[in-house]
Formats: sequence, C-alpha cells, structure tokens
Amino acid sequence: TNLINNQNFQQTYLKVQEFSLKDPKTYVKRVQVGDEEYDLILKSTEYASLIDREINGIHKYLRDLYAPRFPELESLVLTPIEYAKCVLKIQNEQDLNRIDFSGILSSHLIVAVTVAGSSTTGKPLPQSELQKVLQACDVLFKLEECKNEILKYVESRMQFIAPNLCEIVGSTIAAQLMTSTGGIDELAKIPACNIQIIGSQKKNLLGFSKAMGNLHQGYFGQMEMVKKAPPKFQRQLVRMLSTNCAKAARIDVSKLSPNGALGKEMKEKMLKRFDKIQEPPPAKLKKPLPLPDDKPRRKRGGKRYRNMKAKLAQSEMQKFKNRLKVSLDGEKEYDYTGEGFGMLGQSGMGKVKINTKQQKLNITKKQQSILKRNMGGANTGLTSTIAFTPGQGMELINPDLLKEEKKGTQTYFNKEAGFKTVIESKKRQQDAINRLLNKNAQNL
Repeated sequence: TNLINNQNFQQTYLKVQEFSLKDPKTYVKRVQVGDEEYDLILKSTEYASLIDREINGIHKYLRDLYAPRFPELESLVLTPIEYAKCVLKIQNEQDLNRIDFSGILSSHLIVAVTVAGSSTTGKPLPQSELQKVLQACDVLFKLEECKNEILKYVESRMQFIAPNLCEIVGSTIAAQLMTSTGGIDELAKIPACNIQIIGSQKKNLLGFSKAMGNLHQGYFGQMEMVKKAPPKFQRQLVRMLSTNCAKAARIDVSKLSPNGALGKEMKEKMLKRFDKIQEPPPAKLKKPLPLPDDKPRRKRGGKRYRNMKAKLAQSEMQKFKNRLKVSLDGEKEYDYTGEGFGMLGQSGMGKVKINTKQQKLNITKKQQSILKRNMGGANTGLTSTIAFTPGQGMELINPDLLKEEKKGTQTYFNKEAGFKTVIESKKRQQDAINRLLNKNAQNL
C-alpha cells in the first residue's frame, strides 16, 4: 500500500503516538488555532478518512484473490476486517466445521458460512497466491490499527476542535464523524440528511426482517441515547441529532462558542422536544348528557321565518296524495312507477273540489321592474290591423309602426315637449277660455 510507505503519513503517525502519551487535562492553556497540536489534529482527521479509502481498495483486491477458493464468502461477510479474519482462519481448509468463527461472526452468519463452505465450487489456491492473500490481510490489520490509534487520539482532543459538537453527541461519535468526512470544515459543508447516514454499513440479513436492522442510523445508532429510546421514535431522534450536529459543526468552524455553551443549549432544547414527542395524547373526555328539560324549546319566529314556512308548506293536493283510505281497495298507481295517488280522485273523501292556496311570488324590485317593462310592450288583444279612413275606407296597417320611438333631439326640442306642470296649466287656461266663449255664444 502507498499510504503506509508514505513518509508524511509515517511522521504524522509518530507525532500522534507521541502526543497520545500526554494528558490534555494537564495543559496550562487550551490548544488554539496555529498551535502544533491543533494542526496535528486536523491532519489526523484527514489521514483517518484516507485510511478508510485504502482499506476499501485492499478489501476489493483481497476478494479478487480469494474468489477462486471461496466465491460465496464475499456475499456473506461484507465488512473488510471480518472478511480478512475469516480468510485468515480458512485459508485452504476444506472442512469448515473444524474452524471456530465465534469471535469473528454472529451465530447465524457462522451457520451460513459453514453450509456454503461444504457446498462451494472453489478449489484450493496455489502457495504463491495464498501468500499474497495473507500479505493483504496483514496490511488490512495494520491499517485498521493505525486508524484506531488516530481515532483515539482525535477523540481525546475533540474538545479543542469541536466543543459544541462534543456537547451534542459526545467525543467518540464526534471523532468518528470528523474522521469519516475529513475534518470539521468538510463536516460543516455536509447537509443534515447526509450526516445521518455517515458510518452506516451494509448488512447481510440472510432473509431475516429489516424491521430491527437499524437502517439509516450510521454512527448515531451506537449512542446509548438512541438505543434506549422506544423503537418507533429512534429514527426521529436520529434525524434530530443529525440536524443539530450540522448546526454545531458550523458553529465550531466559525468559532462562535469556543466553550461549547451553544451546543449544550441546543442539546437541552432537543431533549425537551423529544420528551414532548413521546408524551401520549390527552385522553378523550366523556361529554356528559345535557340536563333533561320538559319545557318546549324556543323556536325562531319573525316575518322571514313565517315566509319561509309558507313557501315550503305542503299543498292540499299533496296532503290528499299522502293519505290512504281504510278499505279493501288498493291504492291507484301511476303506470309502473310505484307512485300512488292516495285519496286523490276517490269517492267519499269528503270534498268535491280541492281549494288550492295562491302562493305569492317573491321577487325583488329590480326583477319586478324588468317584468313590467317586458309586459308593457305585449299585445293586450284589443289592437287591430284594420283601420277605417274617410278617404280610402278600410285599410290594413301595422299597429307597431304607430308606436315608433322618438329618436335624437325630438324628445327635447319638438313642439309637444315641455315641462309637465306648464303644459297642464296651459290646458286648463285654454279650457276656461273655451267655456267662456261658448257661454257668450249662447247668450247672443
């Protein structure tokens, strides 16, 4: 591997081992930006993420080398370290029942690997190929050891780099998040929905249910807070943690709260909200029945209510239709509709004629004016198309032509136009003059 042989990595790893021996509680002053140890912590987080990439690359190389011997193993054991430990145990062994996997795999995985090994199509590897496989396993173990030591060192110094993040999730989870992303600066750029799944690994459930698989929890699934939470609220708690971690990482990058006060406040608010979410809903109150009241209820009255009742009242005809005569004769029906006539048209109902009430037509004033205007131009039946003239005798005319509307200025400036009061007074004067003239003519 190139990383183990890299000189810069070797120097950084030696410094990590050197500073790991010092206890941070004995420091006279806090580690600040620009100090040698501060830069070492940042470099360590970067190298931790590089080690993860290197482990994944060697894991792929190891699977390709060991596939001719046991091709089913890579689909059963998915994590790199567990796969390397299984390969180191099996090597070219044909009978897997002799091998003890108890310290490496879970019980159901041990059964699956043993059954698959008894029916595998693989063949033993030559000695040269087996030697390469063992060397790849050694490199994997060495890289894992370096990563664990760097992670332990970063975890002990997390209070200097990300105090607010440590207040929310603790130094262990904070160190894992930082080493997986490559530092606090890179972590601050990641959205909360992606922080939630950092550290999640594929699991081979071998046909078992996914309900209790703790999917999409990542490193947060290792926290005691999440493990002790009710199962139906665990995912919600993980989402709340990832959201607050994203905020805390940005606070730590901007150095707004070096003592972690903001992180502590955010965690208290989060826990209060989570407690509120877990509270059961309030029980439904049994509503008591109202007190019995023998008095009749007050009903709405007034002109509007009376008009509404009159409009919806049942007519006399409907009343007789709904009645039935007590006799052997059946009710008459209208065709095959099933609608009966009741006592309508039957003898002996006590009335010769049904008096129907005339209902008022409730229309607005505007509708009344429109109706009058429309009815005003209708023919009354007294108009005729025949006219008698002294010159031509009997003549056919159109009565509508006699009602031509006056257009333009004729309505204002013709001879007949004028004020109504003036015209009436002139007519009265003219009538008085005519009466005097007639009286004088009789006297003469």
